[in-house]
This record gives sequence, C-alpha cells and structure tokens, in this order.
Amino acid sequence: MSLKETVLAIGGELGFDQVQIGSIAPMTQAADHYQHWLDKGYAADMEYLKRDPARRSDPAKTFAPAKSVIIVSVNYYSVPPPPPPGSFGRVARYAVGQDYHTVIRKKLGDFCALLEKEAGRPIAARPVTDDAALYEQALASRHGLGFVGKNSLVIGPKLSGSYNFIAELFVDLDLEPDLEYQGTCGNCVRCIAACPTSAIKDGTINASAITNGAALMVDANLCISYLTIENKGGIPLALRSQMGDWVYGCDICQEVCPYNSKPPSAPWPEFAPDNGAGHYLNLPQLLQIDSDEKFVKRFQKSPLRRPKRRGLLRNALVVMGNQLKQDHSCSSEIIEAIDGFARAEADQMLLEHSVWALTQSPVHSAKIVLADIIARLATETRAQVQAYV
Repeated sequence: MSLKETVLAIGGELGFDQVQIGSIAPMTQAADHYQHWLDKGYAADMEYLKRDPARRSDPAKTFAPAKSVIIVSVNYYSVPPPPPPGSFGRVARYAVGQDYHTVIRKKLGDFCALLEKEAGRPIAARPVTDDAALYEQALASRHGLGFVGKNSLVIGPKLSGSYNFIAELFVDLDLEPDLEYQGTCGNCVRCIAACPTSAIKDGTINASAITNGAALMVDANLCISYLTIENKGGIPLALRSQMGDWVYGCDICQEVCPYNSKPPSAPWPEFAPDNGAGHYLNLPQLLQIDSDEKFVKRFQKSPLRRPKRRGLLRNALVVMGNQLKQDHSCSSEIIEAIDGFARAEADQMLLEHSVWALTQSPVHSAKIVLADIIARLATETRAQVQAYV
C-alpha cells in the first residue's frame, strides 16, 4: 500500500467513520467568510474566536512542522428514549457520553503510533480536537469530509449527516490532499424554519457566496447551544421561553435535516449515554449541587463541565420555568426544588433566574416562594426583576 492508503486503513481500523487528507495551504475564501461572520457580531462574547482570525484560515500556523493534515470524523449519534416523568432537561446528543476531547485525542495518539510503526520513523504530529485556532469546517469542506450546511455544520456524504465529531492530526508527512466534496442543501430551509430563536441568518458577502452555499451564518447571540454552553451571563429575557427543555446545547437544526434521516449510530462505547450524563438531566437534583467541587465530581468525564455549575444551573432554572408554564403535572416538585435552592444560594444571577422561573407558574404556592426570594434580593437585582414580576 501507498502511505496514503496506509493512513486510510489505520483510520478505519481505529473506528473513524471518515478519513481525508488535507493540505496546509491557506484558505483565502474561508478567511473572508470568517471575518464577515466576526464583523456581523455573530461571535457574541466568545473572545477567543476573535483573536488573530487570520490564523484560523492558515492551517500551517497550527503546527509549524506539518506538511499534511489527516482529517477524521466519527459519529456520536444515539436515539434518546422518551422523556422520564417529572422535571428533566434535554442534553444535546454530542454531550450524552464522555468528553469527546479526551476520547478522540487518545485515538489520535494511537493513530500516530500506528503510523510511525508503518512509516518506520518518528513522526512530528499535533492532534487537534476542537482546541486550536483553526477554521475546521472550512478545512473539512475543502478536503472532502462533507459540505457546510445552512446551519454551519459539516454534512457528510451518503446520508452520513451532521452528527459527527471532526478532528485533525497534523503530521510532517507528504500526503496527497483530497478534493472538495460537492454537496448542497439546495432549496431546503427546514433548519431555518425550525430554529426557535431564528439564529440562522443571511450572511451574504457577495453573489458568489450564494452559489457556494456560504450565504447563511449562525448568530451565536441567538443560538441555544451558545446560550446554554459558552454564554457566561444570564439568558436574555426574550429568549428564555424559546429554549424549551434544552438544558445543555440543542439539536433542533440537526433533527429536522433530511441528511440526518437515517443517521448511523456512534461506533465507540465512550459516546453511549450509559457512559456519560445521558440524554436527560433531573433538574431538581441538579439544583442540589451546592458547590463547584461537587459539580466537577458529578460531571468529571462529561462535556457538561463546560458552562460550569453556574451556567448549568442557570439553564436548569430556565427550563423549569418553561415547564411551569406549559405542564402543571410537576409544578409542586419544581417549586419546592427552586425554593430550597434559592434559600441557600447567594449568586444574584441565579436568584434572578429563579424569580423568572417562578413567574411562569400560575400556581399559588409559586407566588409565595417568589415573594420570599424577591425580599432577599440585592437592590440591583430587585430592580432588574421589576421588569417582569
């Protein structure tokens, strides 16, 4: 076998669904698209995405010794069971198992070791698992892993869909790069229509952008995944009711995508819900986590550590508010849980979200708890809640 064929064989042996070879040449058109996305303000307050944007479109800057990039993908899909009775919040499918950073980084280490054995020499390499200043969607699209859909996700060929992790192994090997995959969303607008917050926006740069599929962008300020994971502040009032029951991330734009009509299941057990947080979180139990130490212990192998205790509990309170408004079957459980939580909590942002959640309930006991919490708010927070109480 040629060296490239050896790379592909190793990737298949390790269980990656796709393996493509990329070049380290700059991505000029992608750079313009990314900068336009930044200029529109769609990166919200994710400052790390705004630093040195030119670096993201130049793969050579990710790892100086690299001559090629091995681009891989692996499916993480699993079917969620029906929601349990009571107050539970949904978790995006990518996060139901173990943290993909750790799992894929280990696999890429194994990849490099096997490749060194076949090459007969040490290989200078750097694994990247969503942890480098790299425009991964553009790189994956340029070299055949799939095409970038209207929801900004890479959609793989032959109905392999978008439920895929993408990662890279930069190596000092000369490998022939693969060509771009020709795919398109066509006239389909299901993801745009289904997004509760209208986060998928027109991002047209010029006429050619429409032709190559780059005419749409995701505004992170409105995206539920951003709001529940990367957002460090409170959830904007206007968007809280639109979060539904998503306590971590969101899959709506993927669930309605025709390319995800028959998604393959995750090949690795690490991504199974039984090995992680699962598809649903018990929200009253979540509110009982009263320290950062307990939070880290509870989610030590999970991506759900990302928003930290403060962020995840904020999300839980919003979901509980939505449940109080829409479903009265578990009102008593939710009101009791928020009451106990607020009595011991000092964080004003979390207390404000507790107040909002209770205002969604028509149940009389919620009004009693609500009055008690408001009486204990700081002056500034009390003024804030007057807008909706």
